Amino acid sequence: MASSNPSWSLLPFDLVENILYKVPVESLVRFKSTCKQWCALLNDKRFIYKHLDLSREGLIRVHDRKSCQFINLETLSLSSLQGPSYIYSMTHCDGLLLCEFKSDDKDRKFAVWNPFLSRVKWIKPSSSYSEYWDICGFGYDNVSRDNYKILRFCKMSGCEEVEIYDFKTQLWRSVDYSCAYYWCPSCDKAVSMDGNMYWFSDRKNTDKSIPDFFIQCFDFSKEIFEETCCLPFVNRDDDWLLSGSRGDSLSLLSKDKYGKIQLWVTNNLTDEIASWSKYFNVTPPFLTIIFHGYFNTTFFIHKTNRIMLWCEEEDVQNKDIYVNVYEIGEGVVEKQVET
Repeated sequence: MASSNPSWSLLPFDLVENILYKVPVESLVRFKSTCKQWCALLNDKRFIYKHLDLSREGLIRVHDRKSCQFINLETLSLSSLQGPSYIYSMTHCDGLLLCEFKSDDKDRKFAVWNPFLSRVKWIKPSSSYSEYWDICGFGYDNVSRDNYKILRFCKMSGCEEVEIYDFKTQLWRSVDYSCAYYWCPSCDKAVSMDGNMYWFSDRKNTDKSIPDFFIQCFDFSKEIFEETCCLPFVNRDDDWLLSGSRGDSLSLLSKDKYGKIQLWVTNNLTDEIASWSKYFNVTPPFLTIIFHGYFNTTFFIHKTNRIMLWCEEEDVQNKDIYVNVYEIGEGVVEKQVET
């Protein structure tokens, strides 16, 4: 029989709140029925956003186009989360996944999926929705963090357009894209950080004094395109991955044709000028890490100051494909999880 005076009720409520910040989001849902005070706290936007900012480090990726996998990097435990449909592409923001679902070429849908709470919000496509080349980004207005927005690029038969879907109005509207450059080939490669979207862009210019490659940003608060910083160290034949780093800077992982991996990190993006510095370089033995493939590779810098890389890779001897998690540092490659 449950105690009428449980031990948690004897604790100061601010201490209870600090404990709940450490609880995984999938467990918080069950605690809403504990009492009215807990329910009110767990529904409070202040608590929700602070919990997001303090969330445990983890990696999430599409598994078999019907689900996604999540690895908690503290425990290295692997969870499989079933999706509502066939996942064609996915990008992440605030624990939410903007997914494009596809059953055939003429049946493609957008939805925002909370995989931990098993909640799905379907988005009505724009009237000009293309079945050929629609790529989307995901972010929010910093003035009102709960106002999420979708950025949609469309290119079809020489015609280009850019639109925004506003969650508050539930409407699509056109935005000026005169300052937008070539978008990266997949939204899986774009990064959402502090509400803004960042991606790898190709200027394709003829002026050799200006680097071809740079990071472009879309500011969802101002709804404008901005150039963040150039990438003079990236070659056209390199593979690359972009990630956020500690919430205020970007990191870029590049791999050349010889298999050498380099990690670069920017300074704080709130500084007046953003610049890159090399973090480390390493050449993994035996295995060839594939940055482009059926599985979307993902990484970020762990609190150990090494990177955690979830990747598809090919054994160069027998040509088998594996998907594993590696911890990589200067001259160090250690397998953590084999999936």
